[in-house]
Amino acid sequence: MKTYEKVLVVGLGEIGSAVYRLVSESKYKVFGYDIDPKKSVDSLSKIPKPVDVIHIAYPYSKDFIEVTVGYLQQFKPDLVIVESTVPVGTTEQVFLRYNAHVVHSPVRGKHPNIYEHLKFWVKWVGPTTQESGVRAKEYLESLGLKVKVANHSRDTELAKLWETVYRAVMIAAWQEIHRISKKFNVKVESIAEFIAEVHQVLKDRPVYFPGYIGGHCLIPNTEILNSISPSKLFEFVLESNKTRKQELEDEATREEVEKLKKIFLELTNKEYYKGFEI
Repeated sequence: MKTYEKVLVVGLGEIGSAVYRLVSESKYKVFGYDIDPKKSVDSLSKIPKPVDVIHIAYPYSKDFIEVTVGYLQQFKPDLVIVESTVPVGTTEQVFLRYNAHVVHSPVRGKHPNIYEHLKFWVKWVGPTTQESGVRAKEYLESLGLKVKVANHSRDTELAKLWETVYRAVMIAAWQEIHRISKKFNVKVESIAEFIAEVHQVLKDRPVYFPGYIGGHCLIPNTEILNSISPSKLFEFVLESNKTRKQELEDEATREEVEKLKKIFLELTNKEYYKGFEI
């Protein structure tokens, strides 16, 4: 295994702060930086150069590649782990701009339990080269994580996008059946209970409550995926969710959503969602 000592986490939001905590409990000397001074642990000027490993954990933006390459050129790491959810091909572009071992390794988990869920899920690694996959796997395993190496960084980039967008699609589908049920004066909870009985046996038809999709994952990731591969399916999700926000101004609609939420909670993994406000 390549010997590493100094690790830098750039971006200390919910994901980055969880990664920082995990690394801080290991044998490595860890530094943390965020553009928000209130979140930042270390100032850029006081972080030693070079570092051995950099975790990139800030949200995607149109200048993501440029900003990331800037950090890499400044701190010259041997191993770069892009934790962010990004469009397909982004990690590869970073690698082409900075000659080091660059991988994509998306984080799965629910806020506010990201730290616990880092240990719960297998940490997938999408390498840009075979050697980058080997080094990332060894390093992440040294943090106590379960690791699986995919074929390429494009694999994990698209998998992460779809994992979140898939859920948005299912929620939007329940938004739509809720509208149809109201059109025909049908109790939507009857539909949910009917489906739930099937799901409890076959485990292939989850019930979602048709609330408004907020947060900073599902809808932003739908927008990212739609921007790189436009689809009527993604357009439906985005439009349905905008409409749902207006529909929820109606008290009766909100009450119906709450009834479906109870059914959802009966079927879901309560331990996993512990502490999470749904």
